[in-house]
Amino acid sequence: MTETNEHPSAAELRNLSTLREMSTDDLMALSQQLLVCEEPKGTVLLQHGATEDDSLYLLEGSCRLVAEDGKIKLVKHTDASAHAPLARLRPSHYRVVAETKVRFLRIDNALLKEVRRDMEQSSALSLGAYEVEEEDDLGQMGAENHLTLQIYEDLNSGKLLLPSLPHVAIRIGEAVQDEHSDARRIAGLIETDPAIAAKLLKAANSARYGGVSRIGTVAEAVARLGMHDTEMLVIAFALRELFRTNDKKLEQRMFALWEHSRRIAALAQVLADKVGGFNAHEALLAGLIHDIGSVAVLGYARGLPEVVSNPPALESSLNALRSQLSGMILSQWRLPDGLVAAAKEAENWYRDQRGPADYADLVIVAQLHEGIGGDVDPAQVPALGRMGLTPADIDRGLELLHQNHEEVAAARRLLAG
Repeated sequence: MTETNEHPSAAELRNLSTLREMSTDDLMALSQQLLVCEEPKGTVLLQHGATEDDSLYLLEGSCRLVAEDGKIKLVKHTDASAHAPLARLRPSHYRVVAETKVRFLRIDNALLKEVRRDMEQSSALSLGAYEVEEEDDLGQMGAENHLTLQIYEDLNSGKLLLPSLPHVAIRIGEAVQDEHSDARRIAGLIETDPAIAAKLLKAANSARYGGVSRIGTVAEAVARLGMHDTEMLVIAFALRELFRTNDKKLEQRMFALWEHSRRIAALAQVLADKVGGFNAHEALLAGLIHDIGSVAVLGYARGLPEVVSNPPALESSLNALRSQLSGMILSQWRLPDGLVAAAKEAENWYRDQRGPADYADLVIVAQLHEGIGGDVDPAQVPALGRMGLTPADIDRGLELLHQNHEEVAAARRLLAG
C-alpha cells in the first residue's frame, strides 16, 4: 500500500455512505486522521480470503473484483456502489485489482465504528433543537440548518410544500376506484397523455407476458394488466416530471436522483420476480418512490442559494429529511400502506418485523444490491433473511441480478424519459 501525503477532502469523505451524515467540521477533523493511497494499474489491493479489519473505498479510477470462481465485477469511482466499501465481507470473497491507476482510502473499521457511535449520539434531529437555534442570528447558521429549519417551520405552520401526484395519475386512481369504470373508460383517460399510453402498451407487450398475443390498443393493455397494475404503472410513468427542476445548479443532482430511483425500481421489480410473493408492478413503483422525499428537499433548496452552492450541506439535509418527507408525501397521495412503509423504512437497515417479507424489505435489499448502505453488515439485515437470501448473495457478484441483466435493463428502459 502506497500512502501519499494527501489527506482526503471533506467532500470526498461526504461521498462515502458511511460518513455522509457527518457535519463538515467533523469530516474535516476525520480527514486529518486519514491519508489517500495511490497504486498503479495491476496492483492487488486486497487478496481473496483477506481478514484485515479495514474497509477499502475507491476515490478515483476503477477496480476489478475477481471472485474465487473467476467471475468478475468492475467498479468505477463514478458508480453508486463505489460509495460503499469494496469487498466488505471478511474473509474477503474477492481479489481486488486496480484496473487503472487508482486513488483510494483504507480505513480501520475500529475508527469507522467510533465515528458511527459519535454520529448516533449527536445526529438526532429534534424540532426542539432547531427552536433553540432559531433564536440565533440566521446569518451565522449553517446552510444545512437553514434548510432544515425552513422545512420544519412550514411543517409546523401547515404550509409545507410537497410534490403533488401528477394530474393524470389522480384521474386514473379515481376512475379505478369507481365501480362503474371499465377498461375502455380507463384507456380513454390514459390516451390523453400519449407518452404514458405508449409506455403502458410497451409494458403490456413486454417479455413478462411472453407467449401472449401482441396487442395494439390501450384498452387491451388495461384489460391485460388489470386495474390495479394499470394504476401502479401510470403513477410510475407520470412521476418523471416531478424529477425535473429549472434550477441549473440543481439539475444534475435531480437527474442523479431520478437515475438512482430508476435503478432501484428496476432492481426491486426483478428481485420481486425472483423471490416471489410480490406484485411486480407495485415493486417497481415502490423502488421508484422510495426516495421521493428528496424531491421535496431539492424543491426547498432551490430558494436557498447558500444551500445550492454548498453540496455537503445539501446532501446532509437530504439524508436527514428524505425518509420522513417520503412517508408524508405518499400518505398524502393515498398510496397503499405497504408503499408508504417502504419509503419510510427504506434505509432502516436493521428493521425487524414479524411475518413475510414486505415492500420495505424489498427496497432495502434492492439498495444493498446497489451498494448502498455503507458498512452495513448484510448478515445483520433481517430483510435479507425474510426474502430467503444470504449475505453471500449481496457480496458474491450480485449473481441473482447479474444473471438477469437484460430484465433489469428492460425495467429501466420502461421508466426512461
